Amino acid sequence: MMNTKATRQIRFALILIIVITLLLSYNGYNCFGNTTHILSYQFNNDDTSDSGSSGIPLPASFASHYSGSKDVPLSSGALNLFYSSFQCVGGNPGDMGTQGSWGDRQCIFHNVCVQGNESSSLYIVDYFYPASISSLSSTIIRVNDTFLGLRHGLPGGDDARKIQVRLVPMNHSDQTDPNRNLRYLDETYLMYQILPDKDMNFGHVIFDDAFGLYAILRQFRATRYNSPNKNHVLVFQSCEDFKGHLNELCVKFTKGIFPTITSHPVRSINSLFDSSVNSNRICFRELVAGQGASGAIGWGPKNFNRAQIFSDFRTDLLLTHRINPNIIPKQHHILLVNKNGRRRFHNLDEIYNKMLSTPRYAGIKITIADDFKNLTITQQLELFQTVTIAISPCGGISLLFFFLPRQSVLIVSGYPYMARMEAQLWDYQTHLRVIHYPIQSNDEFVLPPQYKKDDGVALRNHADVILQSEKLFALIDKAFITTAMRSS
Repeated sequence: MMNTKATRQIRFALILIIVITLLLSYNGYNCFGNTTHILSYQFNNDDTSDSGSSGIPLPASFASHYSGSKDVPLSSGALNLFYSSFQCVGGNPGDMGTQGSWGDRQCIFHNVCVQGNESSSLYIVDYFYPASISSLSSTIIRVNDTFLGLRHGLPGGDDARKIQVRLVPMNHSDQTDPNRNLRYLDETYLMYQILPDKDMNFGHVIFDDAFGLYAILRQFRATRYNSPNKNHVLVFQSCEDFKGHLNELCVKFTKGIFPTITSHPVRSINSLFDSSVNSNRICFRELVAGQGASGAIGWGPKNFNRAQIFSDFRTDLLLTHRINPNIIPKQHHILLVNKNGRRRFHNLDEIYNKMLSTPRYAGIKITIADDFKNLTITQQLELFQTVTIAISPCGGISLLFFFLPRQSVLIVSGYPYMARMEAQLWDYQTHLRVIHYPIQSNDEFVLPPQYKKDDGVALRNHADVILQSEKLFALIDKAFITTAMRSS
């Protein structure tokens, strides 16, 4: 009886499932049949394309009307091959030619030529448009004003390279047009003024130079998926232009960081001009120019929503050096940074000895880092992967610890009465936690007697920090707790 009853229940369940399926199919056909038909039409008719790389074809009447020749109508193919296009971000979005906003603007150009000017630091971009459409000349880009600034930060300085745009009408069907048979460089080129102030601080090279270019490549879809072997960085001063130890540092830094952007050597724009057929004109299929405030330091509002790009940059740089970006150390290592120059720790040896004699820190590896100059970039990054708590002065030196392993903590001091100097970077990191050590009273720093303690510039540049063990150890204890807590 039990088996017969069970069999009947199974049969009933199967019949019920079949009936429900038929009802759903019938209702779905009636309710959604038209919608399904519309979607099918949208994605399968000849009027659409999902390639994403080709433009919408020109209307026949438009192409015929603006044809440069009766036999050769204006076409999408001609537009993509002969004429220029551009996309810009930053600056005044309502007027892409305003002089006042060139320091904030970044652009990507297609099919343009660049000319140098021996008498000034100005560069001219030849922007080609169909000669048959004369009205375009007033709608593309305003000319005669400086359009782009080719360095990070605010415009200025004797060597602040700038770009102006020159509109050049062209008839691609005219065999005699001098711009018809131009030779273009086919990959992506980035024009950049590396280290304009000759500042070889490694942290600033990372985040003012390399990260700025990396972020620009990410913001333009056309280059987002390019691999480094398709990107080229062009600079106004190559490493060979720097003297003495600056040359060595420049080579070390560019070889250690820029592979995240390009697998080619960083080269000067002049060397490219010198190697071209026309030594004063280079043509690019894809040119990224105008760095503006694309770096990470000092531009807090621009870092909003950049957390993913920061994470990608860290991952790509570590992978470039064959380091696993997901390392989490199994035991603690505290690194104290002994910095020379501005904003150093005045009593680091005293703090180190107190830590060694503190019972709750017994058995923990504690290291003073005196200098990184004898380490390669790879060795520095490998060292940082062993560190769980880094204690660093603020400034460029602290930026190295962006590459600490996951779950680690950076304790970074401020300078007097300025507690969060690089917060515009640290606030957007998710792989590590940052604890700021504030300097809040006159007994927490020393200043050479020729400077006044109410002089903000002197405090920033010449005050040495006196670490208070009670305050610092409380933050170290907090760091131990933080490293043990699972990240969200």
